[in-house]
Amino acid sequence: MSSWNVVLALGLAAVAGAGTARAEAPSAEDPVLEGLVSEALARNPQLLAAQQLERAASARPVQAGARPGPTLGVFYQNDGVAPSLGREPMTMLGVTAGQEIPYPGRLGLRRQVAEANAELAGSDVQRVRLSLVASVKRAYYGLAVARSLATLAMEHRKVWDEVRETARVRYASAVGSQQEMLRAQMEATRVQALHAQHHAEARARQAEINALRARPLDTPIEVPDILSLPADGRSLEEITGAVEAASPELKAAEVTVARDERAVSLARLEAKPDFAVQGGLINRGGLPPMWQASASVSLASRARAAGALAEAQARLAASQARVEDVRIRLRSVVEQRLALIEAAESIAATYRDGLLPQGEVAVQSATATYASGQGSQAAVLGAASALLEDKTDYVRVVAIRAAEIARLEEASLEPPTGIDSLLMHGRSAMPGTGSMGAPAGPPGTMASSASETR
Repeated sequence: MSSWNVVLALGLAAVAGAGTARAEAPSAEDPVLEGLVSEALARNPQLLAAQQLERAASARPVQAGARPGPTLGVFYQNDGVAPSLGREPMTMLGVTAGQEIPYPGRLGLRRQVAEANAELAGSDVQRVRLSLVASVKRAYYGLAVARSLATLAMEHRKVWDEVRETARVRYASAVGSQQEMLRAQMEATRVQALHAQHHAEARARQAEINALRARPLDTPIEVPDILSLPADGRSLEEITGAVEAASPELKAAEVTVARDERAVSLARLEAKPDFAVQGGLINRGGLPPMWQASASVSLASRARAAGALAEAQARLAASQARVEDVRIRLRSVVEQRLALIEAAESIAATYRDGLLPQGEVAVQSATATYASGQGSQAAVLGAASALLEDKTDYVRVVAIRAAEIARLEEASLEPPTGIDSLLMHGRSAMPGTGSMGAPAGPPGTMASSASETR
């Protein structure tokens, strides 16, 4: 099966999904893609780094909730100039020990705040993971599309080779002109340039996938004969709920609210005193020993405590507002993305069932008429160019749908591709490709969105 048929199969699966959009989604896993995703999850350095940072954050609650360490000290007090331990009553050698005691409840709240921060680190890991999976999928679909477009260009060149041969025969028979031969040669050369462009795009997508899974960039990747994307049988409410449940940004915003609530409680304790106890044992040589004990209270600054409480309350209010903001943005993006996916399915069906078959007939008719000496080369040029553009548009519409489905699974807050990109006459690269799914940025960049909620 040619690369064009590979993407045609992908397109047929995409359009078939439109007809059963509210039915139960069939299971159609791609073992090649699954292997690439699994390898990326196991080897990607950015994900490994995020996981290590999560482990580091998980060690902080114990530190934050631990009581301050005790203090130990040694002192010597001499009565007179010469050493006089054991002879003078005021000469003493002593050992002291002390312990700070925070106000009850303060250590527990500090630990809870640190636990919430550790959960935020977990949200960062989830964002990197989701973005990594989506980036592998988008690059994988981009690889299939680029290879199919390269093959499509070479197949289109065959049309011009036939036209050029016809022009040569017509020219030899004194029916045609040399200009027709040159025009056919020029169009074949132009298609060759398109082939080089798509070949370079395929090479870039292959390098991107290999970078995501920490492999040598030139490691071969074979795209299977059939790439299928199952239809999503869920309702809008179900999809929105699933995206909200998966969203690291929404989870981080909710965790931030819980953290800031604890921070407000902790700030209220800033007005409470801390305590300290201290004791010592004093040796006076041959004289009777002595001991001492003391307790102290550290009084808080009222102005400082009031400022800390006001700051914590303001941060809590901002965090609560941010939860609603993230939820609204998520729902808006899901609605826009689903509208784009449905539009892509409808447009792809129009191409598959109408424009492409009609274009094939038009090219065959124009070519046959020209070969019979009754038609013009301009008619062949117009029909062939239109068919190439339509086929390219069809492939890219299918690619846009695949990329947006990947972003839907990613629970990304990034706005979807514009509807106007669905009809572009395929001159630009597949949307959603580039390093780690550019323009969204690499996983480390995407992960920062979770940190914005802090």
